[in-house]
Amino acid sequence: MRRDTPALNRALPRARLLNAAAALLLGSLLLGGCGGPAAGGATSSETAVVTVFAAASLTDVFQEAARSFSRSGHTGNVEFNFAGSQKLAGQLREGARADIFASADEMQMQAAIDAGRIGKRSVKTFACNRLIVGYGRGGTGAADGAPGLESLLKLAQPGHKIVVGAEAVPIGQYTRQFLANAAQDDRFGPGFRGGFEANIVSEEQNVRGILSKLQLGEADAGVVYASDLVGNSELQRMEIPAHLNVSAVYPIALTLDSRQPEQAATFVTFLFSQEGTAVLEAHGFSTGCRAEVSSGASGAAGAEVLGYAND
Repeated sequence: MRRDTPALNRALPRARLLNAAAALLLGSLLLGGCGGPAAGGATSSETAVVTVFAAASLTDVFQEAARSFSRSGHTGNVEFNFAGSQKLAGQLREGARADIFASADEMQMQAAIDAGRIGKRSVKTFACNRLIVGYGRGGTGAADGAPGLESLLKLAQPGHKIVVGAEAVPIGQYTRQFLANAAQDDRFGPGFRGGFEANIVSEEQNVRGILSKLQLGEADAGVVYASDLVGNSELQRMEIPAHLNVSAVYPIALTLDSRQPEQAATFVTFLFSQEGTAVLEAHGFSTGCRAEVSSGASGAAGAEVLGYAND
């Protein structure tokens, strides 16, 4: 059959135009997907996510610090993984991704250093804490007089239910140090430690577990951090004498493989700033233990953290 040559010649230019239009449209779509954000969209720095592994006792204060950090105009999102410091150090050792590690003691920070996830020179002490005894107003199933504990000495008497941190947990280690201090004190002596330990009914993996047991009335008293009872209307507090107490040191550092080192360093710097310091102290933490950080040195501290992040 004979082809209509003029008709074929007219169809070819139209086909070429259609192919060209399709190619142009496809190119525009690809550019739209790979190019910068649309009007009103977030920039790359605004969408950066800084992942912070933080001790459970930092839950409230770090969440407030993140809100204050955002209100101060800093870009980027801060996300947290709160758990016992020993658990977080274990996760880092196993390769979990994080940008910052904030521990409730130096031992677990050292564990992260030994695992090759933290550079030793980047570690900074940003806050300290102390121990305190928390107790409920009327624990269920408690022995007579237990809810109205009036002195530390009563904690060693039979009939009281005490909850503490497990030995591998920072709060547990600090508690055992307090008991060792008490055993050397003439007023308390070894008998106090023995009676206290005999009354322990539960050993928790983080301080939040201790607080939960107290709030549920499953224990009469528990050793927690002073910061844990700030603003807590459900529990009462009993002070531990200063000469028996323990200073809980909180170190912080960037991970060596942080994916957001600049944004992470900015958050650490914020914690050392006047505003960040105010948040920490309002939640019951002390900052006087910082290594000679002057009022104008917060920026230098953050720069040093960033400079050593990839040592």
